Amino acid sequence: MSEKLTPEENIIELFRNGSEDAIRETQRVYGAYLHTIAEGILRDRQDAEECVNDTYLRAWESIPKTRPGNLKAYLAKLTRNLSISRLRNNQAKKRGGDAVITSYEELSECIPDKRLHEEADRAQLKAQIESFLRNLSKEKRFIFLKRYWFSCSVAEIADRISKDERYVSNQLYELKKKLRKHLEGSR
Repeated sequence: MSEKLTPEENIIELFRNGSEDAIRETQRVYGAYLHTIAEGILRDRQDAEECVNDTYLRAWESIPKTRPGNLKAYLAKLTRNLSISRLRNNQAKKRGGDAVITSYEELSECIPDKRLHEEADRAQLKAQIESFLRNLSKEKRFIFLKRYWFSCSVAEIADRISKDERYVSNQLYELKKKLRKHLEGSR
């Protein structure tokens, strides 16, 4: 008697078997989620579409060699990294400021550069940030993730939680302070 695979396991098996259905199923199950990530970063539907398509290609190339523990998170990370690269490339062409890059710069104030270079340090940093997020209220976690993961503007976040922008800005300021303190205490 064979086990029934979850949609995630099924997609991974399709990729591992080189089935063209892998991309169709990935798009069906995760497409809207990946578009939300890409559009949140790029603010351009066409660029977002290209990044999501590049995500499918990267998954096609990488999944047969590696089996991601969490396919949704793996695809989200691919999409996010591709979108940030595209944004940087677009900005290099335009040489203009952007709120998305600003949000990453804001968060980088909390994380010393040396922690981003070593694989072990990155893994530890990831665990520390996850711990930090687990200890936040639902609203604060939402604000933090919308700003620093999905790259939403302060105005967009304020609108989503029905608060004013000043409230969101104050929350972000306090969250950065708490994150910095959490990271310093975890060394």
